Amino acid sequence: MKRIFFVLAVAFATFATRARAQVVEVPEAFDSAGRVMVITPSAAARLQLSPPAWRITGDYVGARLYALGGQGWVIVVERRDGGVERYAITAPDREYLRARTSELPAGFEEQIGRMGTGLSSVGEKITTAARNDAFVMHQGVLAALVYGPAFAYALSNETPGRVAAYVLGAGGTFYAATQIARTRDITPEQTVFSTMTAIHGAGAALGIAYAAHGNSNVQGAAAFVGGVGGTLAALATSPRLTDSDVAGAQFGGDALALTAFLMTRAGHERSEDYPTRGEAGILAASVIAGYPLGLQYARSASYNVTPGDVGAMWATGLTGALAAGTIAKAIVRNGDVPRGTSRYRDRAQTTVYPALAGGFIVGAVAGDILLVRRFDHTPYEAGMLGVGAAGGALVGAGAYTLIHGPSDKGATGPYVAATIGAVGGLALAEALMPPRDDAGRQTAMRVRLDPMGLLLAAAKTPGVHSLVQVQF
Repeated sequence: MKRIFFVLAVAFATFATRARAQVVEVPEAFDSAGRVMVITPSAAARLQLSPPAWRITGDYVGARLYALGGQGWVIVVERRDGGVERYAITAPDREYLRARTSELPAGFEEQIGRMGTGLSSVGEKITTAARNDAFVMHQGVLAALVYGPAFAYALSNETPGRVAAYVLGAGGTFYAATQIARTRDITPEQTVFSTMTAIHGAGAALGIAYAAHGNSNVQGAAAFVGGVGGTLAALATSPRLTDSDVAGAQFGGDALALTAFLMTRAGHERSEDYPTRGEAGILAASVIAGYPLGLQYARSASYNVTPGDVGAMWATGLTGALAAGTIAKAIVRNGDVPRGTSRYRDRAQTTVYPALAGGFIVGAVAGDILLVRRFDHTPYEAGMLGVGAAGGALVGAGAYTLIHGPSDKGATGPYVAATIGAVGGLALAEALMPPRDDAGRQTAMRVRLDPMGLLLAAAKTPGVHSLVQVQF
């Protein structure tokens, strides 16, 4: 008997479910003339709709009415965050809405649509103006710190003349930047890229002029032309660059320049001022060569490289430099060369600086393999990785000092503790981040098998099944 009741209950539940599923929602106009299919917030305010028929509050895109056969009506509300809400209404509510919406003048919804288009256009203009203002602000800082001083040294060797030239150079370049911002739309990528190319261009041109034995006027002119030329080149090329391309190019220039600096410091004659003319030429060439290398890395990688991923490589690269430098310092300190001698300082210079360069490269590559290929990072997360590594290094060195007391000058113990702390802080920061798997190369074709479709096809289940998915 219990089995019979159980079967009857299941059959009744199935019948009730099917009966409910057969209800069809048919779109219906709010008014009797069939003109008002959607009520927007503006239309609701114009009609002064109120409960109990109109219970919609808060921000929403629009509300539509659906008839449920002979079972009533339902209002479906689309929220701006993508959510959908449903409100059932009664027959008196339906008559209330029909009467109120019949009072709308003809063409009212079209007027609201045109007003929304106008507001959207105004919003786009405000966004463009804000982006252009950011470009002008960046160029203003460059005019004060790069263009103005370079122009001053290019035109005069006396203080009064340099002051006048500084005002002319800084003011002129700032005015030119404002005119550029008025005549074109400047993207955020252009703003960032033009700022860095101005700094790198001025530095590289200054290094080349110094390596070519140019005097202060030539060096100032070269720096001015390099800075302004770097900005113009970025404005000409960066519309075709993504934010990842820009970050990769900058990383290439900075990372290669840092490596060249460490290697030239290793072979530098300590009796001479750094850099020599040859070393300045090497530094300038490294900055110029690093840009296309970094851009090629960001574009040719088979995985997704975000600006945050590039920042993560900086964190791992500097941590690797700290580790390698600590090992090299320990080797030199525990070697057979007496400390405090000229030979000891030469040994430290030729050992520690190359170790720092090699450690940076190994750390950056490790970051690429362990972090960039597996996850996608935002700039904020990259900053947290850097803070974690720096904080861990400080905690490690501080803990060592508290436990062991002040160390001898040049002791490696604090550096070892700092390295361990940096690695631990970096790992902890990455572990605390929300998982965000690598999205893959966005411009490449990706082929993926659908295991569920394969199973359904193998079981000879009737229907259309997806076996392979191809994404471009």
